[in-house]
Amino acid sequence: MLDPGDETADLLATVEEIRKAQYTSLDSELVSEILGVQHKFAENRAEGRKRTEQILSRWSASQAALEK
Repeated sequence: MLDPGDETADLLATVEEIRKAQYTSLDSELVSEILGVQHKFAENRAEGRKRTEQILSRWSASQAALEK
């Protein structure tokens, strides 16, 4: 989950505003976690991509479990 510092708080707020207005079905925790990983690994894009894929895999598995 993203723990926003000064440099990321505005970005998170903007993305959350757009999510609420246009993508209400998207999980806010998922978005926050992805933003956090992308920010943390901005200098290492391969690692950021790998961790984002892991986040999405966990989220997808949890959604599938909820549907059962």
